Amino acid sequence: MTTQDAGIPLVYEPRGGVPDFRVKSGARVVAVLDFFQRFNRPARAYEIGRALDLAPSSANDLLKTLVEVGYLDFDAAEKTYFPGIRVGLLGHWLARLHPELNQLEDFARNLSRECGEHVVLFAQRQHKIQVLSIRPGEVAPPVNIYEGASLPVFGTAAGCALLMLKSHMETYDIVRKTFRTKSCSHAVVSIGGIVQDCKRRGYASSVREDIVPDNWAIALPLPIKVSESSIVVGLGGPTARVQRNERQLVALAHSMISNHFGQMMGHQAGQEMSPLNIYN
Repeated sequence: MTTQDAGIPLVYEPRGGVPDFRVKSGARVVAVLDFFQRFNRPARAYEIGRALDLAPSSANDLLKTLVEVGYLDFDAAEKTYFPGIRVGLLGHWLARLHPELNQLEDFARNLSRECGEHVVLFAQRQHKIQVLSIRPGEVAPPVNIYEGASLPVFGTAAGCALLMLKSHMETYDIVRKTFRTKSCSHAVVSIGGIVQDCKRRGYASSVREDIVPDNWAIALPLPIKVSESSIVVGLGGPTARVQRNERQLVALAHSMISNHFGQMMGHQAGQEMSPLNIYN
């Protein structure tokens, strides 16, 4: 199963409303930088504003401010914006701080190229799981799966894959914070059975078909952490196609995980719930 590593068309797809961020201006700055990471080319103000659902005046003010502080460059001849030197320096610093990021990106890019479905990297964010990056496949991912989105651990394939890495007490803590209750032993036992089944199979899959119409996901935990956050990879696409090819997709994912992270997996030997035990 292969797919061409094609560019992503510049098409705005509404996500059903603007998230209720505490500081919307801060979120918009991040959204501008995410925009350039996704489309990987200079763009004009109206393109950026349309993609981020911003009024022209708001888009212009935001972009000009980012130019003033050096996070964007403005080409006066072409009337386009693009990330500036300060963004590059910030990224260079983070890459030195987290050298495993390049390994993760290479893994996701190669897996996407081989499988043909969208590939999503998730990271644990306290008691939720957050989308780090998306490599679109032949069919676009669901509208609720976008970079920066936070999803519940329970009821999602990615969340179940995350729990494959967790101890009983860690799972208990996630349950308690999710449902805001002190007494959750029964829920932990119920969830534990599902997680054990996933560990026997070596991966998690969509729990319910009605949450996102015509989309089926499989997810696997990765033997790598970034800033102490557990990482999960998800593959998804049209339900019939993914379910039909589920075994092949899982085998491909396992093989590429071993190829990219094999040395790290070897260092995990002897841990009760380590990725080595999952993949062996």
